Amino acid sequence: MHDAGTLRLVERPGREYWWRQLSTAARDRMVTRTGPIVEWWAYCHPTDHERPYAVVFGERGLAVATPTVNDQGGPAQSITVLPFVPSSLRHAMVVQKPRRPRSGRPALPGGDEPQGYDAELPLPERLRGFLGNLPVEAQARLQRPFVNGDTFARGNHFYSGNEDELDVWCYLAGRRWVTFVSGHGSGLSGPAHRASWRLICRQAEVAAR
Repeated sequence: MHDAGTLRLVERPGREYWWRQLSTAARDRMVTRTGPIVEWWAYCHPTDHERPYAVVFGERGLAVATPTVNDQGGPAQSITVLPFVPSSLRHAMVVQKPRRPRSGRPALPGGDEPQGYDAELPLPERLRGFLGNLPVEAQARLQRPFVNGDTFARGNHFYSGNEDELDVWCYLAGRRWVTFVSGHGSGLSGPAHRASWRLICRQAEVAAR
């Protein structure tokens, strides 16, 4: 499990605004390739705050739209798709309710005793810090494929809200599996044992390409 990093909250438009900044053609391409949308987010790209970045998790695949330029030097979107093995999509609920703190020891993020891994997983530091804010069960489900031999390829996350309540989205993708978690946390500004979360963790097998 990971230590919780500080989640910066900035005043920028929400995901609906950035989704509308994508061209209709780019949005249509993502939905065509992934099937009906299950979850999604959009935001400004970290290296260009004027251009949108988007992630779509659909019934048939995961699509990521990244800003680029076309042959004429104009703005365009590069869309990367990880197709899923048909009927491999599964989901599980992760629910954490407020609880009494354990006496004689500080409350841990997520409220449970973390289980250590034998090897450190190769995740970016920023992603580790985000994961550390989630319940232990959600962290474990997101990382389980890599503990079991999958190779981490890419991942990202998004959140919106305030110091006390957050909506979160995150995916970790490997060569064999894609895991996507989304949901809501509240009571986050107080002691860790008072926090509550309701998340859905979805996982699908990556099809051979």
